[in-house]
Amino acid sequence: MSSTITRRGFAALLGVGALSVRSAIAQTTGSDTETGAALPAADLPSMNQQGHTFELSSTFEGSFDGVPNEAAVYRMELPVYSVDQVIELASILGLDGEVSDLGGNTYSLQTRAGQLYVTQGRVQYISSAAAGDGDLANDEKSIGTAREWLRTMGLLPADVGDGTVLTRSEDPARVIVGFQPVQPSPLISSTPIVTVSMGPNAQVLEATNAWAKISQHLIYQLRGADVAWSDVESRRAWVEASLPTDTFAPGSKIGGSVVYTRLSLAYTTSGIPGEAQYLQPVYVFHGQLTPDGSDARFEVKAYVAALINSNQPVG
Repeated sequence: MSSTITRRGFAALLGVGALSVRSAIAQTTGSDTETGAALPAADLPSMNQQGHTFELSSTFEGSFDGVPNEAAVYRMELPVYSVDQVIELASILGLDGEVSDLGGNTYSLQTRAGQLYVTQGRVQYISSAAAGDGDLANDEKSIGTAREWLRTMGLLPADVGDGTVLTRSEDPARVIVGFQPVQPSPLISSTPIVTVSMGPNAQVLEATNAWAKISQHLIYQLRGADVAWSDVESRRAWVEASLPTDTFAPGSKIGGSVVYTRLSLAYTTSGIPGEAQYLQPVYVFHGQLTPDGSDARFEVKAYVAALINSNQPVG
């Protein structure tokens, strides 16, 4: 494999060299009179994971004091890889074979040792090794092993957070660790993220790097907590609640009442692949749901768009 790209060089292409938030803010100084282009709508799911639909009576008993009236929007730039860069990564991963150019900056490689699939903004590795016997590592060891493996392979961006265990199952024995950006936070979208799937004894079986270079775009006005609350009150919000399926069948309609007590901001993606993509703020209302016919209470969140007008940045 002939390539002059170093492991560090490929890592930078995966986002390790991403512009720091502090630098990004410095570069936007003096842009308070700039008018940005209209942003795509925030990506909010239309249905929760259990398929429930909600018809809820909602009240808010908290305070909107301290809720910001403006927030940053971030620009995402998805990396594009060349065949030489993919060859170098394959070498680092121990995959010896011919890389197939599928067109459109998309490549694949299949060997007896594993598979590699690379396209714009996404690198996926699958090991062909059979999962061994033994116990799954605990959360702390799983996160530490995943981080070190990603670092060794040059797949760990510099601006990742602490890492969390996303999934743990016993059959098959798997633990999946995810790393998201330090800033902006928290993210409710599935990307940007780096994930590592491990079997017993922290054996790495799969890894996916779906990252982007993140830089601050502009500061935007928010449309106000009272206006956002009216969307929740009139059932125009995305509601997220995890309910026991033995009592509340997946896909069923859930009635009841919610008392919301807190409001925060989170970030999600906006824009389609191939065009400008952003991370923009959304409002998150936190509360307790009491379903009809039940005395039990369950945590619930309601999400609504936060931007007042995507073409009115305030600086």
